[in-house]
Amino acid sequence: MFRSIGSSTLRAFAVAHILVSSRQQSMPPPPGQEGFSAEQQGEEVDAAGVRKQPFGSSKEGEDAFGHTDAFAAIRQSIHESKAAKDSSSQEEDVDEAASNVNRRRNKRKKTMDNILGDILEDALRMRDAGKKPDMDFIYKQTQERVYEAEHGQKPPSQKERNAKYIPFPPDFHLHRLQEANLDDPWPERAITSENPVLNTNEAERDKQKNGGKLLKAQEMMFQPREGRDPVDEFSDAVDELSHWELQFVDFVRNVPVEQRRTLPLLHEYYRLFTHRLMRAERRFIVTRDYALSLSKASSDAFKRSEDRVERVRNFYAATHKSLSSPNYDPVKMRQRDIIGKLIAMNPTEFEEWKAAELEAKNLLIADFRPSE
Repeated sequence: MFRSIGSSTLRAFAVAHILVSSRQQSMPPPPGQEGFSAEQQGEEVDAAGVRKQPFGSSKEGEDAFGHTDAFAAIRQSIHESKAAKDSSSQEEDVDEAASNVNRRRNKRKKTMDNILGDILEDALRMRDAGKKPDMDFIYKQTQERVYEAEHGQKPPSQKERNAKYIPFPPDFHLHRLQEANLDDPWPERAITSENPVLNTNEAERDKQKNGGKLLKAQEMMFQPREGRDPVDEFSDAVDELSHWELQFVDFVRNVPVEQRRTLPLLHEYYRLFTHRLMRAERRFIVTRDYALSLSKASSDAFKRSEDRVERVRNFYAATHKSLSSPNYDPVKMRQRDIIGKLIAMNPTEFEEWKAAELEAKNLLIADFRPSE
């Protein structure tokens, strides 16, 4: 409490109170009034004849303000000024937005100490176990736990983040000299002006005006067709996914990233290829799940199908990241991004990759077919 007050100030208060107290106690009566009573000297007395204590007078051991301890006087003065300040601040209008911001900032200050303490204990345990936690470990753990403390849930995984690395849907409201169209062997899922990819605002308008009628109609194009064998539907979905996967990789290999980023028509083709590949991926997942419910495919077959979906998502995630970030080059990151490896392949290596993919596709379909 007294840290904000300098020692010289405290000393001055104490000396002043002591001097006033001792001065009034030793002060002699006025000249000519020695030996007179209090009443005769004109001072006020009570019914018993006891002199009343006027302001400024003190009893023995008290100062002019009635305090026996100079430091107690200082403490009381500080408490009174603080109480007055608090009461005046409560009467002022409180900004709710600023109050919420301050509350969140104070909460983060409190949780950061706990988070860093937990991370330090984890790092010490790892060191005792023979591991070597570095600064990357500390940074990643701190970011994840701060996110969890603020949002109440764990941060999104890499798979969830990949879903955000997609371009905007093709816009058929623009009048172009040359329209971007794709020859589609599966016309029921072709991206056209009659069957566009709805963005977020269009989907919300469809829910409000039509009760989601257009969205429900688009959901039906991914479902297995009635009267068809589930494995045959899955086989057709595998062919569709492989076809558009190859079309997408061919386009990315033949059109440099600078042209895809700057030339409007090529960028529009890129958006078409990406969303057509995503529609093929969606149908692959729906027919795969339906075929699994009726067949006796192994867990290894399901894992290979999941790996295929994950690879397709990495295709358009890494490609879109290279467009949105000028410093990201998939070719330089080909040790981690498979699209970078495919772009860096020469024609002979790419043909070998396509042959290997054809064999893997046939093995995947055979795993879902029941054994005779």
